Amino acid sequence: MLGRFFERHVRKRQQRWRIARRFVLGILICLIFSLPVVISPDSLAQGAKDQESTVQVDDISTAWIVVEGQRLFQVAETQELTENQRAQGINWELMELVKSSDPLSVKVDDSGYTPIIYNGFSPLSGRQLLSVTASDLRAMEPPVNVKEETLDRQARVWAAEIEAGVAQARLERSGDYLVQATVTSLAVLLAAMAFHYLLGYLWRRYLSPLLPVTTAQPQPGSTGVGRPQFSMARFGAQLLLLLLRLVTWLSALLFVVNQFRVTRAWANRLQDRLVAIFVGQSLPLGETQLSIAEILFLLGWLGGLILLAKIATNVLRSRLLQTSGLSLGMQAAISILIRYAILFVGIIAILQLWGIDLSSLTLLASALGVGLGLGLQNIAKDISSGLVLVFERPIQVGDFIELGGRMGRVDRIGPRSTDIRTLDQVSIIVPNSRFLEQDVINWSHRNPLSRIHIPVGVAYGSDPQTVKAVLLQVGREHPDVVAAPASQVFLMGFGDNSMDFELLVWIRRPQDHPQIRSDLNFAIAAAFRKVSIEIPFPQRDVHLPQGALPVTLSDDSLSKLAKHHHSENSKP
Repeated sequence: MLGRFFERHVRKRQQRWRIARRFVLGILICLIFSLPVVISPDSLAQGAKDQESTVQVDDISTAWIVVEGQRLFQVAETQELTENQRAQGINWELMELVKSSDPLSVKVDDSGYTPIIYNGFSPLSGRQLLSVTASDLRAMEPPVNVKEETLDRQARVWAAEIEAGVAQARLERSGDYLVQATVTSLAVLLAAMAFHYLLGYLWRRYLSPLLPVTTAQPQPGSTGVGRPQFSMARFGAQLLLLLLRLVTWLSALLFVVNQFRVTRAWANRLQDRLVAIFVGQSLPLGETQLSIAEILFLLGWLGGLILLAKIATNVLRSRLLQTSGLSLGMQAAISILIRYAILFVGIIAILQLWGIDLSSLTLLASALGVGLGLGLQNIAKDISSGLVLVFERPIQVGDFIELGGRMGRVDRIGPRSTDIRTLDQVSIIVPNSRFLEQDVINWSHRNPLSRIHIPVGVAYGSDPQTVKAVLLQVGREHPDVVAAPASQVFLMGFGDNSMDFELLVWIRRPQDHPQIRSDLNFAIAAAFRKVSIEIPFPQRDVHLPQGALPVTLSDDSLSKLAKHHHSENSKP
């Protein structure tokens, strides 16, 4: 009863883990592919216009009106003044209004051709701030049809924004506001820190146990333990945790920065500089001009394509190819070809959708050719060798090979390198070109049968036929030794200390030959002990001549012996 309950509990946890893995994977894929769609090249250009201090809208330059770091609206150039000159004058007037103690009463004078925004009781006695022109409306997005009532309406909107901005700036200069903003900022930072640790606790306590670390099974005959395998679900959950923490701290910092006029002004200048670098500067790519931000998002598309190709090939191998009865090598070859096809077609489609003419990439291709000639020839050689390995298939996934004195199983054949897992569970990354430049022993190529040579020495005086029968019986009794071809025993020669035999057996799994060799040696030692067959060890006989041996001593030795004899005789 308890065992059944435990099995049901484990099954439910595994089901929840699969659901969580698919959910996290789906969120990651949606984020990767929705971000470039939402932020297109047109929206990036529009973002540049909204953020830069000086932008261009339909051949009309505009500049921001700023009050203590608060961006209110944009004004356009006129026939007399540039947009920067006009914005500087308006910003200076607004700053003087903030510093002054004049009552705040921003109004609109619409008696003239252009509405005038002023502060005071009348246009004559009040402080003139700015006039709303037709170019201001034409510079808006979308452009506004210039009419008298439209100018008046826009002037009233700007007047309300100016009054609110100046009132907020005056408030932020007060001591009470600074104390309140400081306390609020500290509280927000403490809340962000608490939420940061709360996310870590929830991860360790609840989410991480649902995503167990899986380990690869060690190869038969090896003494190592399986190494942890890469888990897409665990990686996605950790990435989501990192993003949540990052968003938490960024939100807290933005809130704190916007509480103070000095930090807000610094943030605006930093934002303008970053936008000018990543969006304002364009890099020519043929006939297409791409900003740094557009190039980064293009790389994001390509990264999403690579991830999609990997997921598609993994699903293909796990759901279709593994049930098709094909060999592991054929499955790997089909997966690699499909991945290359997805990448090739996807890259062309993405470049076309991004507006990049493929004919304009000839310069890039020529630069790539120069790079191949200077320093990338080894990488190109490895990639071309990988294609040869895929099509010619001298080695395949699952083959047991020997290369450069190292033996192991082929785990993966990649575009540039191949992973080999040794019997000690150590992964060796080998460039693909080495398989074409060096001699490779493939124990599994075509016919997986391989033969093991086990030399055995027995003492002189043992019956050779008995030794042969015992060795053949040991070979037949081992479960991993095949019956056909049959095992053989050869008398290789007569050594200094033993008669040298050799047992030859055939096995189906070459990667198990160290374990099988050890088992056979143990069995041979036990079988010889039962029938009293000795395994000799190297020995030498020393023959001495008969009779007395002449001994010659030096004069010094004779004198020492005489003194010793005299001292012994003189003792009482």
